[in-house]
Amino acid sequence: MHKVQRMIALQPSRDVRRAHELNVDMREIHLVEVRYCEDTQPGHQLEASRRQHEVLCKRLKANKVILHTILLGVGGSIYTSHTLNHLNELGLDIQKAHKTALKLHAHSVLYAHKLSTIRRALEKSSCSQGLGLEQGVACHPPDPH
Repeated sequence: MHKVQRMIALQPSRDVRRAHELNVDMREIHLVEVRYCEDTQPGHQLEASRRQHEVLCKRLKANKVILHTILLGVGGSIYTSHTLNHLNELGLDIQKAHKTALKLHAHSVLYAHKLSTIRRALEKSSCSQGLGLEQGVACHPPDPH
């Protein structure tokens, strides 16, 4: 009887609905961060991610804390060891991991385009307003001569 009680105490209860209700020794936390990096040097971003989350990982109350850094190359690179393997560790099969990586890349390209477009529109707007020019007129720095 004593062994059965001990086993039950180690297994998560079906009544547990929230992570904070789960015994600390039973918690396994996966932190996922998406980062962009140079296509030829992903190591710098991996180290930066590890340093950035080091204190957080130590402070989280869990039996195990795993940091998954998903790297996307600014030129479109998808890294097997830094992206596909992490997605696979999170439970995606290799096909779904590759499809997810492609979707992440497409999402990042779309939002980079949106940010660039908005930035240009704001620059154009503030330039036109600041010089009393009509909207849409190009703004150039004054001629130094």
